[in-house]
Amino acid sequence: MLKYNIKRMSVILIIVLVMIPILLVGRGQLSLQYELNIMDQENEQVLKSKLVRQGDEIAFYWIHSVEHTSWVEIFTLEGQQLKLQEIRLQGFGAGIPHERGQVTRVEGGEIIMSQIDEDYESYQWIHSHTATEKITINGQVFIRAGSLPHHGFMKMIIKER
Repeated sequence: MLKYNIKRMSVILIIVLVMIPILLVGRGQLSLQYELNIMDQENEQVLKSKLVRQGDEIAFYWIHSVEHTSWVEIFTLEGQQLKLQEIRLQGFGAGIPHERGQVTRVEGGEIIMSQIDEDYESYQWIHSHTATEKITINGQVFIRAGSLPHHGFMKMIIKER
């Protein structure tokens, strides 16, 4: 009888130990943490860093070099990928894609292309104090134009912590 109770208690303990992490993950209490890093492409030095979570919205605001109009690219964080969800711009011209995403609409003077769903392991650009306006995370400014080296080769990447 004692052997039976010990065996039964062992099985219950194993079930409990397996179920607790599953329940916590389901409630978001044991989720992985990620770090959004802005780094120099040439030497991999991290210049700016911020903790982020799954589903966070990262928006990159810049001015088109030829058209001189605002352009916004909106990503969501999915795993260690940046998923391009939406592009907002003021008009079509040199080098501007005209068929991105599944939905294109005009709203408040902007052309909005959405449901793009393109995955990026990193986002790379040549930084400019005049062309890059800002990078936001969930609507809060993370980077302003002057906070990174002018004409620096930058890379935005997500790392697991």
